[in-house]
Amino acid sequence: MQIQLLDLFDPQPLFSNFVPLKNELLVHSLSNFSRQFTHIAGTNNSGKTHLLKAWVHLAKSNKFSATYIDMKVAKTSVSPGKLLQYDYIAIDNIDKLTNRQQISLFDLYNKIKQDSLPNMLLTSSCATLDRLSLRADLITRLQAGLDLNLKALDDDEILQALNHIANLEGIGISDDGLKFLINHYDRNVGQLVIAMRNIADTAVLEKRNITIPLIKKTLSI
Repeated sequence: MQIQLLDLFDPQPLFSNFVPLKNELLVHSLSNFSRQFTHIAGTNNSGKTHLLKAWVHLAKSNKFSATYIDMKVAKTSVSPGKLLQYDYIAIDNIDKLTNRQQISLFDLYNKIKQDSLPNMLLTSSCATLDRLSLRADLITRLQAGLDLNLKALDDDEILQALNHIANLEGIGISDDGLKFLINHYDRNVGQLVIAMRNIADTAVLEKRNITIPLIKKTLSI
């Protein structure tokens, strides 16, 4: 079975706590730092933010300086002067860049490329580059690097993935329980797995089987 990326029980986003479903080559490329410039597109809850944070964490583990910026919430500049101090630069949700920030990211890319700097740049967006309302010159620069698309899971694939992890962890939860969880909780697959683990812990503490009432009680839904 091919599987998407799942962040498992460790709250720290890592490559090691992803199970690859349908995105094996993408994960391999990122975790091996195979390209200097990489862009990934993925819808909300697809795992793209987890990937960027895992990439930064791995870089730091290898004794490089690295930074993660989420443009959904960040007010910070993306100017070369501020970011080139980092060896690895991850900029999430570039679809939220202001016009001024787009110019700064364009300048950052050009500075790295034209001066043959070793800095690594990873960017992401919810839509593919050809569907973004960004400056054409910036899109052209990003398309010149490695352009990857995260493949999302449908409900059946999410169910298969949760079943796979439940079996590995010895969590006794039925398909009906998993379907209830999928339909009534966060659609982020990683959050679903964490929720399943919490439900299993509650069942052990209360010496109960995992039922839908127990799921509701544990998650307050």
